[in-house]
Amino acid sequence: MTNSTPPTPPIAAHSPADASDDYSSIEYRPSAAIQWGLPQFGMGIGAFIAIVIAVNALSPFLPRDAQSPLLFAAVLVGYGALFLTTLHAARSRGTGSLAHDFGLRFRAADLAIGLRVGIAVKVVGVIIAIPLVGLTGGVPISNVPVQSDLIWTILNTVIATTLVAPVVEELFFRGLLLRAIRNGILRGRTSQPRTASPSSARKRGALLASVLISSAAFMAMHLYQAPNVATLVALGISTFLLGLANAALATRTGRLGPSIVAHMVFNGLALLNFFTMGR
Repeated sequence: MTNSTPPTPPIAAHSPADASDDYSSIEYRPSAAIQWGLPQFGMGIGAFIAIVIAVNALSPFLPRDAQSPLLFAAVLVGYGALFLTTLHAARSRGTGSLAHDFGLRFRAADLAIGLRVGIAVKVVGVIIAIPLVGLTGGVPISNVPVQSDLIWTILNTVIATTLVAPVVEELFFRGLLLRAIRNGILRGRTSQPRTASPSSARKRGALLASVLISSAAFMAMHLYQAPNVATLVALGISTFLLGLANAALATRTGRLGPSIVAHMVFNGLALLNFFTMGR
């Protein structure tokens, strides 16, 4: 009598367990190890706002040649607060990995994706803003700060605008905030997490809410830089569109690489316009 071994059932290419750990999947569920959320975002943005208020209050009392060093110090402290808040959230209330908790990962393809998206958002933003800005009767002014000499132009304009801001803002808004909103809706309160699997409507609602709310928060963070109504409209439109595009990228890919590149390209184009147009 021959004993035959039963055939091994095929392994699913993408099991539910795998999907639940994939941020780009609609089946995503936050890991039990991740306990950070909106309170950590609130602490970071609160520190940033306090720094902006302090700098604006101190600036009128300083001589002109001290304005650029003050701005550089504000960039270091302000963006440092956002970065350290995110890092502390991962280490104290998460897995300790910025890649796992917030998707801070890069691939070669991110360069091409980010380049296309950054240019597209800039073009669409200009097309939408032109008629709306015209209704205000004013002229938008660049929010790129004018510097006193070459070294401060490089530090406060080029490096801060095209390198520091894109990395830190994407990590904070499309890493911490975007995921905190989606996690909170899917999981419920940290103290009383939902045990049942969320419905399809809740999953879709969590994804949509995270994209929209994080984009609105990103826009609001930049509006203090607008000196007039025309600039407020133009800046609001451009930052909200960039927020939407980058939130969609971060959700679709599960990585921050594409959105960081898109943000760099977007800011780089604004910087190019500033230097060529003179405002």
